Amino acid sequence: MAKPAIELLVESLGARGDGIARHGEDRVFLPLTLPGDRVRARLERAGSEGIAGSVVEVMQPGPSRAEPACRHFGDCGGCALQHLDAEFYAEWKTELLRAALARKGLSDGPMEPLVPGRPGIRRRADFTALRRREGVTLGFNAKMTHRVVDLEECPILLPEITALIPALRTLCADMLAIAGKAELVVAATDGGLDLLVVDAGGLALKRREALVAFADEHDLARVSHRHPRQGGPELVVERRPVTMRFGDVAVPIPPGAFLQATAGGEAALTAVVTEAARDAVTIADLYCGCGTFTFPLAAAGAAVHAVDGLDWQIRVVERAARAAILNRVTAEVRDLSKRALQPAQLAAYDAVVFDPPRAGAAVQAQALAESNVQTVVGISCNPASFARDARILVDGGFHIERIVPVDQFLWSPHLELAAVFRR
Repeated sequence: MAKPAIELLVESLGARGDGIARHGEDRVFLPLTLPGDRVRARLERAGSEGIAGSVVEVMQPGPSRAEPACRHFGDCGGCALQHLDAEFYAEWKTELLRAALARKGLSDGPMEPLVPGRPGIRRRADFTALRRREGVTLGFNAKMTHRVVDLEECPILLPEITALIPALRTLCADMLAIAGKAELVVAATDGGLDLLVVDAGGLALKRREALVAFADEHDLARVSHRHPRQGGPELVVERRPVTMRFGDVAVPIPPGAFLQATAGGEAALTAVVTEAARDAVTIADLYCGCGTFTFPLAAAGAAVHAVDGLDWQIRVVERAARAAILNRVTAEVRDLSKRALQPAQLAAYDAVVFDPPRAGAAVQAQALAESNVQTVVGISCNPASFARDARILVDGGFHIERIVPVDQFLWSPHLELAAVFRR
């Protein structure tokens, strides 16, 4: 029997993008709502933060409600916030960062306006494909489930990636067995679209030939395959070099490698990094990836030491530096979460850039706080871990010169940012 619906007024928007209403002393989290919505909703299940609810009817919409841009919104879990108008959305997203900083006593951090995102520019997609007797379902997971939403459109992706979806569905219909599943990672690179197929089907001759033909038919730069439990990717065909230009250097990009979500977001972050370090002679680029910031920093004439925990990423940086005859770029494999660069080692650098994963870099931030480094630039995709690391740096004698929030993840609760710290 369905639970009875009750009337609720949404008062605020939570950090994950759900509307929050009150029912007695409890908070009720309501997806796809916003402040001012008056709704009929059911209380579904209690959790540590409150009660999860489901909306039966929006009786009266709030003043900041907008028409969603995608027919799949509300079902597909890729976007959570298409129902917000642009002004409210930008303010809410910036407030995520303000609130995280305030919790660490950093409310006076000089925050600049949000660098806005826009539709049609996301340059990487990670699709899931499932083959059933009735056909192939290909798309993204529904929110908080493993159910795959069959995509007909996606307004956040580059048009050339969206245009490939029907062909990928046909490819999987031919390639997968009934009940088969594959992950399809598509990235737009300077050489064209790059496809990585991840599944347990292997690469028998017929399958390999089908993938080569697919690359030819759709003008893909490269196709690779990886078994989910057997090592790294295997090249199927490379029709053009797969590179990304960081600064003045064309860097070879391995299949499935991390890229900043959008070219515009990457440019905004790079501008903050290079401006902050423009007078530095020696720079450490920590968690360097494939050299997104390494090579723009080197282009300005600095000697840059790139550090990352993944051996294959460091090999990419070294290979690109050799090809560009950049002797002032050096590289090191080092797990910074376990072996942070210590103050004595950091003494060699005028500036340090760090771009850690979502968990942040507390151990490395503490070493920076104890060092004599004069300039630190932090890049983060998690305001909470960034605020923690910023507090460590400020307690160590740094002040925050600027904070630039960047909306790389349009219509989602995720936020990228760059911040400059000086002694």
